[in-house]
Amino acid sequence: MHQFFICNQGEVEVKLKSLAKTGTSIDGWTDYYVDNNSREEWHLTRYDSEFHGVGIPVLKRIPEPALDELIDIAMTSAEINDIIGASLELSEREKYKKEDFRVKLLNRLLQVDTTNLTDFEKERLKIIIYESDLYDATNRRNIVGKHYTEIESDADYYSRAAQIAKSILENIAK
Repeated sequence: MHQFFICNQGEVEVKLKSLAKTGTSIDGWTDYYVDNNSREEWHLTRYDSEFHGVGIPVLKRIPEPALDELIDIAMTSAEINDIIGASLELSEREKYKKEDFRVKLLNRLLQVDTTNLTDFEKERLKIIIYESDLYDATNRRNIVGKHYTEIESDADYYSRAAQIAKSILENIAK
């Protein structure tokens, strides 16, 4: 299986040495690369740039996975880079493309039997919950022009999702 994301900074630097830069996005936050041997396209992007100045550099293979595929990567990949990258990408798509993933991801997480998880599987669930911001109850939906009941409904949606995520974290800590 091909790797979708490279999040480890040492691995990013090594991979960049094997890629040829083909361009940069207009806003300057994404660099475009191609692997001259495999012809795979990669984008070097920066997640959470609003918190870290330059953000967390992550290489992601193109074409970008669809939302359901991102959830599947996070839930099934044996690669930590892919689990982290897919989870970060879910959060980024929610912030900037308004793609809602929470119900689908929570449904997948709730299917996991947390009673006999390996340490790796426990770490996977923690990574997914924290890197996707699933634990965060902050309302991410636009509030401008909405009736207060709509805003309350949106806030409740995020609050419920965060409560479920925290419950999952408590279950795997037992």
